[in-house]
Amino acid sequence: MKLKMQVNRVAIAAVVLLFGSAFWGCGIEKDYATPQRKLIESYLTRNSLKATITADSVYVVKAGNTLTPPPTEVAESGDVVVFYFAAYTFASAPATTPYYTNKRWLAATLPNKPNLEYWNFDPIRTKLGDSEILNSIESALLSCRKGDSLAAFFTSDITYGGLAMGVVPANTALMMVLTIDDVIKQ
Repeated sequence: MKLKMQVNRVAIAAVVLLFGSAFWGCGIEKDYATPQRKLIESYLTRNSLKATITADSVYVVKAGNTLTPPPTEVAESGDVVVFYFAAYTFASAPATTPYYTNKRWLAATLPNKPNLEYWNFDPIRTKLGDSEILNSIESALLSCRKGDSLAAFFTSDITYGGLAMGVVPANTALMMVLTIDDVIKQ
């Protein structure tokens, strides 16, 4: 009888642990975006960088335009934007080397000496509103002009949704440096 009671207690405890952890853990997700936003804002303030914040909560710092005078037409939904980029992880500042880039000269300087034979160094060509790139990157590209250089800061919830992606750990904020090669009005 004692053995049967002990087995029942163990079974009850197991059920309570199983369903209790499911009940108490249900719907509780760690908020990574808020502290990442604070780190991004702190970095921007420390470096006296003025950012605009898009509707998707992307922080965009326009670094300037390489053309004199800069073109007046800006990218809108439906336009094609052609750009080069370098992608960095972001903790309290951007990583010192990108984890990926389509800038050949920058890829050649990477310390791990990747086999560049398999990298694509063509510019990205995307139609805004109808593309396969992340919505957050599209959001950063809206209102850019040919010749613009910009830095865009992303919290993990608007990039990979908290998933690990290649060499990017889960729940990691990102920064991308974008150079706009062309804006083709549609």
